[in-house]
Amino acid sequence: MTTPRALRDDITNALDFLRDAELIMYAGAVALGPTRVSWHAWSPATFLFERGRATPEQYLRWVLAGHYSAALPDGSLLQLTYDVRQGEVTGHRLAYVPCPVIVDEQLLREGEPIADVVTQYLDDSGASAVALRSPIRFEFAPNAAGDNHPAAHLTLNESHCRIACAAPMHPYRFLDFVYRQFYPDLRSAQEAWFSAAAGRLLGRNALTDADRDLPHMSWQVHGEIAAA
Repeated sequence: MTTPRALRDDITNALDFLRDAELIMYAGAVALGPTRVSWHAWSPATFLFERGRATPEQYLRWVLAGHYSAALPDGSLLQLTYDVRQGEVTGHRLAYVPCPVIVDEQLLREGEPIADVVTQYLDDSGASAVALRSPIRFEFAPNAAGDNHPAAHLTLNESHCRIACAAPMHPYRFLDFVYRQFYPDLRSAQEAWFSAAAGRLLGRNALTDADRDLPHMSWQVHGEIAAA
């Protein structure tokens, strides 16, 4: 049994811990609705409809509109959104959005606005400042599942790249994945917390036989290994 309030509390507690441990620079308030858990944006934007290739302009729109759950010390963003109905997670979008330029992190620590720092780098150096790093999204969309569209999937580079995943992903497991893969030195300073986070489970096995016939991502799902 999962509730929006329980997920809100999990995300809030995780972001509070990461902020206190100085593993994130800023965490926004977690927004709680009747069926959705997300973040409080400062202004509206066509957030979920921006499914094309990532661009610096898209990143800056999200930063300026406050469309993120947390900002990391290098200016990268975390975005966590869940939909819950009748005790079940019915959808989620968990994204890691790398900062499009390699910035001087000291500027951000001193309080310079992220958008101003990134814009200055782009103005000064143009395309040569851009770091070609792809956002990643773990998505769960069972109502849209079909051929070439696994219910749970990882998206890279292109919106039609959907690598099947074992199940919906718990927010703690997502955070462990991000720090394990992209910030291993930061993660090592909080090994105990992340090791516990990596084992958190959410939802049932979402892999079909067709998904298992292709390369896919697998992890333990409520006591069983979600792989053939």
